[in-house]
Amino acid sequence: MNPFRNIYDSVPQSTARSNIPNWLIYFLILIAIITSVIFYLFPFQNSFLTDEKVAKVYFADNITKAHIELIDIFNEKYKGKIEVIPVDIPTVKFTTNKRKELITRTLRSRNSRIDIFAIDQIWIPRFAKWAEPLENYFSENELEKLLPQAIETCIYNDSLFAVPFFIDVGVMYYRKDLIEKLNDAEEIENKLKKGITWEELIKLKDKNLPKNYLYVFQGDAYEGLICNYIEILGANEGNIYSNGKFNVYNPSTVASAQKLVDFIYKYKISPKEVAGFDESGAYEYALENDVPFFRGWPTTIKYSNLVSKTTNKLNLLEAVPLPKNLSSHSTSAIGGWNFILSRFSSVKEEAVTFIKFVLSRKIQELNYKSGSYLPILKIFYTDKNIINEYPRLGNFNNIITNGLHRPSDYNYTKISDVLSTYLNKALKKELSVDEALKSAQAQINIIINLSFENEQ
Repeated sequence: MNPFRNIYDSVPQSTARSNIPNWLIYFLILIAIITSVIFYLFPFQNSFLTDEKVAKVYFADNITKAHIELIDIFNEKYKGKIEVIPVDIPTVKFTTNKRKELITRTLRSRNSRIDIFAIDQIWIPRFAKWAEPLENYFSENELEKLLPQAIETCIYNDSLFAVPFFIDVGVMYYRKDLIEKLNDAEEIENKLKKGITWEELIKLKDKNLPKNYLYVFQGDAYEGLICNYIEILGANEGNIYSNGKFNVYNPSTVASAQKLVDFIYKYKISPKEVAGFDESGAYEYALENDVPFFRGWPTTIKYSNLVSKTTNKLNLLEAVPLPKNLSSHSTSAIGGWNFILSRFSSVKEEAVTFIKFVLSRKIQELNYKSGSYLPILKIFYTDKNIINEYPRLGNFNNIITNGLHRPSDYNYTKISDVLSTYLNKALKKELSVDEALKSAQAQINIIINLSFENEQ
């Protein structure tokens, strides 16, 4: 018996037979049956149809618990309208350079799958061609609330191609428990908090400290080494970039690089192993071996994948300004990560809604409390009530103010790779400092010339 007989019989026979062929009727019946089976077996199809009005915003970053917390709050607030979906690029699997390559490949392919990327602030010139300009999405009043040191890194060729997620600055950590055992501990701690000199720090090697080594830094051939280097250079009132040109081979740059080498071989306050350390390696070595001082970032130490036997020492650390020279102030490299919105995103307005949500005071405070991310709103460093609640933030105000930016130049990432490679060779004693920087300058000149020719 035909299960659709009643429907078919309700149509006048002459009309049905003359206008609708039997084969077409059976074909439509078959399609209806197949569709019913698909919806029965694959219920996700129904949710797809009911959710089609919800804008999906894909956000790529090293996703931490703090990220998940703020995303959950956002998704609940905009339930039924916008859903942010995190795309994890974990630091344990992707170094900074590998992360840069992954994002580059994604954007170069004009892939619209990812809408928001968190990128290192120094990548803005390189990624600007794939980033949506944001001037029309943010008012002057909204941008005025942000730290100038943070927003400065978001501008390239007079256009706003990013907004800051968090700011970071180089600091020196010291072990309170180790310093407190010294006879003049109070005097030393006062010097550390006000800004100790490199000469004074080196002399502490003669104190009755538990280990031979005094100071650990990041010396592997990557961006972290450049940050350590320009901090020493900045304390000498020097820079690798001036008037739109890179100059890494001059008396000031050579003297500053030599100082890093001397920490290992002359003063013997740093182990040779630093030539292979990134942040995680430096933190772990310093904590495991009870080295009293090491260089680091306030926002990365919490997510540095430390082994379990060293994490219990994190509460023994205090962050202070990096050492200075006798005639200067401490100079810290300014770091941090910025949001860029892909030009190829199909949900730009919704993505900006999420970015503005993250920039709100409530979420910036949440990020700081949950993830130790330094806020990018001015009010956190100027409001007395906030500083009373979070005294640590007051300590970072002067460090940020005296911070040093790395060059905002299209070729910077390539030049940084060259310079870090040769500085690392000097740390390993494979080349003298003079030979290393001279060779680096020669390769940098080639990069600049090729870039100039390509522009013609």
